[in-house]
Amino acid sequence: MAAGEVLANSKFYLEFDGITALIVKKISGLSIKLEAAGDMKSYGVRKEATSFMQATVSGVTSGTISVEFVATVEDHSMHDWYRESHSIGGPMAGKGSASGGARKSAFLTVYNQQGKPAARWNFTGVFPKSYKTSKMEPGGTELFTEKMEFVYETCHRVPAGDV
Repeated sequence: MAAGEVLANSKFYLEFDGITALIVKKISGLSIKLEAAGDMKSYGVRKEATSFMQATVSGVTSGTISVEFVATVEDHSMHDWYRESHSIGGPMAGKGSASGGARKSAFLTVYNQQGKPAARWNFTGVFPKSYKTSKMEPGGTELFTEKMEFVYETCHRVPAGDV
């Protein structure tokens, strides 16, 4: 990697445990937010009316990742994962899921101009939240895509040397 090289947002790949052959079109929504307590106003005073305020991390909120990928005839792994993760027989059935609530890990890798991994985000506790397909219409010229949203428990950027 060249010194000071910046990364392009067009050189990336997302993989999940056991799902590594996706044709990924777009990824968005990666976010992590530290929830804070004591950051908005004074939480107390002491002698001489000295006011105290200190932001303290009280929790973490993870975002939702949206992934759009091009559908192929052979690969229905993402749809299968979604179906296995939700109630058998649909939402009104109220039964357990085929996966038993199992979560996956995911890895988002961004590549440098040499095509080598340069940055990576590791996700744990990944679970499919929603599934939808692209619009279908006579005369359409777009590829058929599937879009899924995922929730995750943790997200950590791994130093480039550890990719």
